[in-house]
Amino acid sequence: MSSNLAKRTLTCVVGVPAILAIIFLVPQYNFIALSIFIILMCLLGSIEMSRMLFGHTVPAAFLSTGFCALTYIRNLLDVKADIAFYFFLLSIIAILSAEIKKGEKTDFASSITDISKKMLLLLYPGYLLSFIILMLSLENITASAVVLFICLVFSNDIFAYIFGMLFGRGHGGVVKVSPKKSLAGFAGGLAGCIGICLLLFALLKDLPSIALWIRILLAVLISTAANIGDLAESVFKRSAGVKDSGNIFPGRGGVLDSIDSIIVSAPFFYIVWNLI
Repeated sequence: MSSNLAKRTLTCVVGVPAILAIIFLVPQYNFIALSIFIILMCLLGSIEMSRMLFGHTVPAAFLSTGFCALTYIRNLLDVKADIAFYFFLLSIIAILSAEIKKGEKTDFASSITDISKKMLLLLYPGYLLSFIILMLSLENITASAVVLFICLVFSNDIFAYIFGMLFGRGHGGVVKVSPKKSLAGFAGGLAGCIGICLLLFALLKDLPSIALWIRILLAVLISTAANIGDLAESVFKRSAGVKDSGNIFPGRGGVLDSIDSIIVSAPFFYIVWNLI
């Protein structure tokens, strides 16, 4: 346990400053450095998801990444046509068309399953991660707002882990898919997320002035979405019979293990910030 905690800590000590640096130092062109990083994570995450679903990498994994990349290009160049959405529709048609011939190998016995898995691969992580790209193109977005989003997601994870370790031992099993999760962990994650949200709104002066209840609501939504993202990925791993989605990050596992909370939280933050 201590070795795993040390690896997680080292990953955070190295990773968090690096991410903060590219957010504050390279905000040009819709945060181009961060956008490239997100697209890369989408590619690696899609490959991991493909291997969980099929046991190998399928072309749909690259289509998922292409959706994120085209979303960035469209917003950067201010293209009026929604080329990313058109690409998404064409990807669906391509998947359906390919199965007409490919399905002959099994007499179409597994066609519905294969098509469903590829559709899921387009949505997760590609489509959901594209909301971060959309977020970075909003007119009212700032480096502080991006940091707020990242801090809310990770504060939920960190406080849930700490409170679960301190007060949740022997009280797990709240959700069967992740037996170590406890009510103390969920409550601690929510409280920590709300606390960090209020703190950052007080410290970061270029964040918009919004009502207290909206700040709390934002934290509650992100905390809830982060938990759903974490548990959803646990569902995928249990269904695939694997412990981790990969092993690229010491102490954390694969890309999906590290960004599962962000994947589901991104659409919620985008919607709320867009409304703000």
